[in-house]
Amino acid sequence: MEVKVEQNLINFKLDSKTRNALVGMILVGLASLGIAAFGLGHENLRHEGGHSNPAWSAYLVGTFFILGISLAGIFFTSLGHITGAHWPVTLRRISEAYGTFVPVAGILLLALILGAHDLYEWSHAEAVAEDHLLQHKKPLLNIGFFSVIIVVLSVVWSGFGFIFYKRSVAQDSDKDVKHTQFSAKLAGGYIVVFALSFSLISIELIMSLTPHWFSTMFGVYCFAGAYQAGLSSLVVMSYYLKKKGYLGNLVNENHIHDLGKFMLGFTVFWAYVGFSQFMLIWYANIPEETFFYEQRLTGGWEYLTLLLPLIKFVVPFLVLLNRPNKRNIDFLVKVAFWIIFTQVTEIFWLVYPSNFVDFSFGGYLVSLGATVGVIGLFGFVVLKRLEKAPLIPVGDPRLEDCLHHHQ
Repeated sequence: MEVKVEQNLINFKLDSKTRNALVGMILVGLASLGIAAFGLGHENLRHEGGHSNPAWSAYLVGTFFILGISLAGIFFTSLGHITGAHWPVTLRRISEAYGTFVPVAGILLLALILGAHDLYEWSHAEAVAEDHLLQHKKPLLNIGFFSVIIVVLSVVWSGFGFIFYKRSVAQDSDKDVKHTQFSAKLAGGYIVVFALSFSLISIELIMSLTPHWFSTMFGVYCFAGAYQAGLSSLVVMSYYLKKKGYLGNLVNENHIHDLGKFMLGFTVFWAYVGFSQFMLIWYANIPEETFFYEQRLTGGWEYLTLLLPLIKFVVPFLVLLNRPNKRNIDFLVKVAFWIIFTQVTEIFWLVYPSNFVDFSFGGYLVSLGATVGVIGLFGFVVLKRLEKAPLIPVGDPRLEDCLHHHQ
């Protein structure tokens, strides 16, 4: 069947209803942070003599979540280029737009410097002075390095994201295959840089919340969850655009099926990495490692700890096994929302127990609210970017194969 690229399907315009909804989401995020800052207590702290405003923990949950989604977009773009795959071509403009949000994510991350004393034990000079291990880790865990690494990595990631986007948009006009060839080479560089840099930022932002603990698998663990959620967000964006009358058969059930298969694959990958990390620590039974899980098996955290494998692996795994489920975007988008919700829940589980002894449902709610806010900001920036160019890369040499993709 012939598929025509009609202008009304690829020229996106953000409508006022969506814009107002996104602004409302941003306001929900701000209100949640305000409630966390002034409405929740600062007691129940993990570290004696310290203080921690729960608003900064909620803010970290939201910013780390949206950073992972943004970088997952660039990673998805890179995989398409380096493999030469044709099926993701009509989805690629969405993932390219994700990459252009990274500068905003970098600014959000920089604000964490203001809350470092509320989040990170290593930011307290008196704690470092009394702790030999913190002194040993001081070259990596200090405000100066923390600030520099956020700036440098944000600039590097943003550079990759904008080059992919600009090359793709330029190809819409000149149809030059050299853009595709260049992007394939650039993709190889990004994947190497991303593997190292995302591990480093995961250590700095999340693992260093518990500075005495370490795991050589932590970067991969964070990547697995971020990409699982990133793929799910592509389903949500595709669903939104199609419901608004865009894309049509340019993104059909076969493309959605491939996204669903990736979601299933990374659901299994997340479980594999998470179990491997836990199993190795449990088997070695070294106090320097096991206390991370001990913190999350007391104080009410044990219920969430036991629930996470069920909601983040078992549920999506079982529903994604069925082939028709992966080909039905109306069903798959529900699974995608579920995975996004569980990713936020997991980041909350990584962040809060590091500073708070007991589980706080209020802290969980404001973390969800803060994440809703950054998702609203992300959605606004990405959708405004999608207004500036066709919704699909019309100059890509693999477009014709993509339009006739079937399985």
